[in-house]
Amino acid sequence: MRHRTLKSWAVPLFVQIVICVVLALVTFWADKAFVGTSLANSIRGFFCKDPGTLANVLGGLTQVAPAILGIAITVIAIIVEMASNKYSPKVMDLFVNDRLNFWAMALFVIASVNSVWVAHILTESFFPAISIILNAVLVCVSLLLVIPYFNHIFTFLHPHNFITYVEEQILSDLHKMCEKGQSDESVRALKDKAMQNIEFIGDIAINSVIQGDRAVSQFCCNILTDLTIEFLTIKDDVPDAFFKVTEVEREDPDFIDFSAFVMQHVEERKIWFERKIFRLLEIIFTIARENLKTVASGVLLNSVKIGQRASELKSKEVVFTVIQYFNTFLRFAINNGDPRTAFNILEHYRNFGEILMNNMPEEVENVVFYFKYYALEAQKRSVLFILETAAADICYLNELAFTLNLPSQQSMLDQFLKLDQPLEESEEGKLSQQEISLIGVRIAQVKLAAFYITKKRPDLAKIIFCDMHAEPLKRIRKIHELIEMNTNQEFYEITGRGVNFFYVSEERRVALREFFSWFENRS
Repeated sequence: MRHRTLKSWAVPLFVQIVICVVLALVTFWADKAFVGTSLANSIRGFFCKDPGTLANVLGGLTQVAPAILGIAITVIAIIVEMASNKYSPKVMDLFVNDRLNFWAMALFVIASVNSVWVAHILTESFFPAISIILNAVLVCVSLLLVIPYFNHIFTFLHPHNFITYVEEQILSDLHKMCEKGQSDESVRALKDKAMQNIEFIGDIAINSVIQGDRAVSQFCCNILTDLTIEFLTIKDDVPDAFFKVTEVEREDPDFIDFSAFVMQHVEERKIWFERKIFRLLEIIFTIARENLKTVASGVLLNSVKIGQRASELKSKEVVFTVIQYFNTFLRFAINNGDPRTAFNILEHYRNFGEILMNNMPEEVENVVFYFKYYALEAQKRSVLFILETAAADICYLNELAFTLNLPSQQSMLDQFLKLDQPLEESEEGKLSQQEISLIGVRIAQVKLAAFYITKKRPDLAKIIFCDMHAEPLKRIRKIHELIEMNTNQEFYEITGRGVNFFYVSEERRVALREFFSWFENRS
């Protein structure tokens, strides 16, 4: 630590001293070499003939350069401090380590020191023409660079710019780890550096959510997702030392509440990086659910993107991790009695299921099972409209499974038919909220039966009919009536989905009438 602190100020000090000394000695030697020559006399003609007046001018220049330095430091202190307080203290480290900032400040310092040097070597007998010209040039350049430098500061401190800069550093470290010949110590060092930068992006996202900054928080989520997708692409080339879980990882704030059993599985499955990213996304989602629901939806969308890339690469461990976090999001929404959030989660979860059908169809059956499980959990906790939503999504997944002719389509249909529970008649012919939800499930099942009939598979529709065989005719007619009443495909309120679950196309309406006729003719 002491060595690092010494290096942080000793190296810049040494560089500036060397430059100042070299400039002073070179210009002093040049002035001595050219003094009395025609070139020196010609240059002297551009300046004031009176050494005393010229000395006063040079004395004024010795105040200009430090004034520029003072203005720059004042602006930096205010702007950088504001950015650090708003986003993360690491912004200060990024600013200090930026080479352009170092050389701009070094120019102001060198111009100030050079002005003092030139003002003191000017005498009546010695006219340092070259030193005076260099001094004037340094001061003028410092003045001209003030506005461009301030523009650089404001550009650098724009969150999109320094976040992108950090992303490039992380990608560079990840790719460097994959180079042949890297020792375990080198891999660990690169891993620690990359993880610190990832935590920096995560902190910015969290602080932005708290402050209500949607654009920055969503941008950070997108960056974390892009990093994960890139890591999945190069994961096969990453050394084994990267996946070792040491005491540093166990004490990481994102893993400290996990048991040794969990961390052992994280190490064995080599999903430490993915769990780190998802842990940050989970925190962002938890906070954004209350303050910025659009950012929470962005977390879900990015989870789907990560799952899509993992399924394309046939990474079962990462796909299972994505499923785990979708289940975690659902549990969080249900326990907090938040139907809107659960509604959005199911939409993205279903999209992930659609992706799995094309890339890893053997995993879709698990997704349908979890849909059923959490829908029934929501029903138990009186989180309204989640059961109907899950039914509509499972209906769609069953249709897609049939279209793709998946081996698990029969099992998925069986899961779907287990989603409803026996209904009890309400008093005075009124429908309870539970009955309304379960009728929504029946409507989804009826729509799937109509789909099978249009696809010339009445045998599958008969399975649904047999499951509904015990339903009272009064309720069957009520279901038919609700479907016939809904003629608009678009829902009559603004929602993320925008779809009316009770809508059926005209082609399926014909099939539905055939299906409902089976109930009229049943014995």
